Amino acid sequence: MQALLQHSQTLVRPAVMLFGLAPERLQTGLLSALFNQALRPLLEANELDFLGDAWVQVHIRDINQNWFFSVHKQQIQVARQAQAKVCFSAALHDLLMLASQSVDPDTLFFQRKLSISGDTELGLALKNLLDSLELAELPPFVRKPLAFYAALYQSPT
Repeated sequence: MQALLQHSQTLVRPAVMLFGLAPERLQTGLLSALFNQALRPLLEANELDFLGDAWVQVHIRDINQNWFFSVHKQQIQVARQAQAKVCFSAALHDLLMLASQSVDPDTLFFQRKLSISGDTELGLALKNLLDSLELAELPPFVRKPLAFYAALYQSPT
């Protein structure tokens, strides 16, 4: 387990960087499919409608990757470039810990590990909505890898 912990970021970071080098259409198609599947209940309940057609930028600081997300006709759209209304920025590890609900977004924010810029009202509404998601309600193909990653960092070393 210790060896896996030591190498997890060494494996995850290059994988995400490599994904960032894949053709744009492949990246946006896979991410759109992933997020539409994972957030289907929110989309069907119109809980993401407050975004309107605004684009949200996710900037992964330590590997300098950006993806932009929007909701249009109850579908999450993904782009590599867009005019973002709000930007969430953090290191890959912190974003994964946030997604796995192993760390509170406010904790990361006050530690300056997560920044929200642009339309902060929109950003806070989105942060609060995502924070209210239950990890157990996510599809297994999202929940299990996030839980595994988080468990590596919560286990005693």
